[in-house]
Amino acid sequence: MRTTTVGIVMATLFSSGCGGAGPTPENANTTGTTGISQPSLAGTGDCARQDGQLGPLPIAGVREGSSVALAKTAAGTIAYVADEDSRAIHSVDIRNGLTLSTTSLDAAPAQLLVLADGRVAVTLRDRNRVQIFEPRRDASQPLAPLCRVKAPVEPFGLAATPDDQTLVVTSAWARKVTGYDANTMAVKFVTDVEREPRGLVVDDSGERAFVAHVVGGKVSVIDLPGDDHDVREIDLRVPKGFDGSARFNARAGTLPTALRQSCQGFALAKSIMPDQLKPVVPPPADGRRSTELSPTPVPRGRIFAPRVTIDPGDSQHRSSGYGDNHSSRVEAPIVSVIDAAAERTLTRAALGTRQRGVRFGECLLPRAAVVSGATGGLLVTCLGSDVLLELDPRSVDPVRLERRRWKVPSGPTGVATDDARATAVVWSQFDRQLAVIDLTAAVDSAVDIISTPRLPTPTLSKHALQGRKLFHQTDDLRIARDGRACASCHPDGREDALTWSTPVGPRQTIMLAGRVKGSGPFSWLGAHESEKEHLRITFQRLGGHGLPDKEGRIDEMDALIAYLHAMPAPMLTDALVDPHQAKSIARGKALFFSEETGCASCHISGRSDANTHDLGTAAMGDRDRKFDTPSLQFVGGTAPYFHDGRYASLLDVLTSDSQMGHTMQLSRKDAVALATYLETL
Repeated sequence: MRTTTVGIVMATLFSSGCGGAGPTPENANTTGTTGISQPSLAGTGDCARQDGQLGPLPIAGVREGSSVALAKTAAGTIAYVADEDSRAIHSVDIRNGLTLSTTSLDAAPAQLLVLADGRVAVTLRDRNRVQIFEPRRDASQPLAPLCRVKAPVEPFGLAATPDDQTLVVTSAWARKVTGYDANTMAVKFVTDVEREPRGLVVDDSGERAFVAHVVGGKVSVIDLPGDDHDVREIDLRVPKGFDGSARFNARAGTLPTALRQSCQGFALAKSIMPDQLKPVVPPPADGRRSTELSPTPVPRGRIFAPRVTIDPGDSQHRSSGYGDNHSSRVEAPIVSVIDAAAERTLTRAALGTRQRGVRFGECLLPRAAVVSGATGGLLVTCLGSDVLLELDPRSVDPVRLERRRWKVPSGPTGVATDDARATAVVWSQFDRQLAVIDLTAAVDSAVDIISTPRLPTPTLSKHALQGRKLFHQTDDLRIARDGRACASCHPDGREDALTWSTPVGPRQTIMLAGRVKGSGPFSWLGAHESEKEHLRITFQRLGGHGLPDKEGRIDEMDALIAYLHAMPAPMLTDALVDPHQAKSIARGKALFFSEETGCASCHISGRSDANTHDLGTAAMGDRDRKFDTPSLQFVGGTAPYFHDGRYASLLDVLTSDSQMGHTMQLSRKDAVALATYLETL
């Protein structure tokens, strides 16, 4: 893995070629996705605290980001909420259920983290920035902006080291992890990782960061001290059929070689140290409070990775739908348990994957996780089913030992805990509400709901908001018979990096965000003229009944399509980049539009010619030989490639012997340049 250390950063990342990576001054202008220059909300340009009065401080021991973060005041607890729809941070008084203030942003916030001195860090995913605020003395006033710094494309997750000196940030689209000085926000390092890094935690020693990946079935481990920042990967995939149909060979120490794939790796949580556990009063069966008990400690040094394990079927054989569920369940929830010291998974099997039929209420879209110091339980939020689960983290697969669950508003994307008060706080983006959960009370009386104000210019229309709920709805028999949602294959509107067995042969999942509107015909064969036709076929292959289509008025199908058109896509410009790539990109662009390669003859302006072609790429199991020309927009983040996912990288595509364009004759240097240009589209 390539790492940019602080020495290289000073020479390249801070150079004029990338516009500078230092804090943005107060009088600077920034350009949004519309291209309109707007006054900066960056603040003073100095990232340090300006007001000597500390004000709200972080909950002790919390150094992981989420879409909701808690801070302590003399009067109680404040929840800072990252509201991406209204592009704002809400400050909410948890005790009184009141929104104290709203801080307007010019970008969509992903996660927040309260730093040791009370400053609030937020990742602005569609501006490629990390911004720092400080609370004002009057809590009814918005947060005061201090500075903002550049980040690689789509900054998302946040975590701080135990000494509070380094802020670690994941960039989902750029496939990078960046370390900043937590006081000055100067870049310490930038390191490459695999696709879609999101949530992260730093181990108790501060020596390693563990990073979750939405796709690929892995967790990355990054060394933090020193200059090298080595990256290692922990494979979280589990064997097919290891729950009984295949046996572990204890003598040879081997597992069956066929592995179930994995997706939805948005979050990580880590075990609580024994001295952080707080006594709690658990609820008895009759709902009355019981005597005080201490939570059972979990072995320290464990990392918990909620995700979904998947069997997409044998790509060499056609199936009746997406995946073949004759021998096992297509998708099943799992929480992989990692021994942090050994850097290996303790979860060796996906229990229960051989049960057939629908199992409603499972967590097929996990989004956030934290271990409660009050109960010792692992708390996980689940989109689609809209619940908060409490799992037993002492298991090697905690999802199989569910303690309790609470119904929460739609779209729970974040969770935080106040262990001193035995409280969990869940932010539900779709309903824009906070659920405050008393972990000592009976489940049916434990949840208080706090609504947050909606700003006058939300980023999604009324119909797109309705479509977003449908897109993430699990256990809807109109969409799929086995509980899957649209977001199961298209997490965050993207793709699961899998090739599925289908009725017409092996098919790789296509990215949707930023690519649907005006891109017909649809499907790899270009066989469907409209989105509605394509969705009907998709629901049929998932075994769903289909959404009703009411001609002449807006219905659920129209709402779903409205969301497909409005899905936010990564902003690829104005990010923290390596300026040394500029020459390579320019050369690659020239090659793309040259007659020598012929790339632009089918991929017109990097998009599609809306036609099908026989490229000699049909695979075993394919029914047809001609395939639709896909758009190349965002192609750099959608590996593997071709309709059957046969190529792992763009460079593999360009050096293949297919009939797509004329790139086999390119030198290695030119092929790399062309691949580098394609990653900018």
